[in-house]
Amino acid sequence: MQFWNFFKKININDTIIKSIIFNTIIEIFLNEKKIDIKKYLISIKINKNFILIKTNKPIITSELLLLNEKIINLLNKKFERLNFDISKYEIKYK
Repeated sequence: MQFWNFFKKININDTIIKSIIFNTIIEIFLNEKKIDIKKYLISIKINKNFILIKTNKPIITSELLLLNEKIINLLNKKFERLNFDISKYEIKYK
């Protein structure tokens, strides 16, 4: 499991990664749509090949799909400081 070994090596755990992803999604949604979606985000799961973001409203999920490129670009900038390449993982919304 290279993914977890990498986190141990640079001393980052999955909670920090999830928090960065959560805050980035909220930030982009507030900037683009002027809506706070904190109550609609249910969970963020990190797997070996992908990151799964769950919401409890299908309309929010579809909006996230539309904003996916902006989310990925901002995540790349944030994780660049941590020397973590988020582009290796596919982001899925459910």
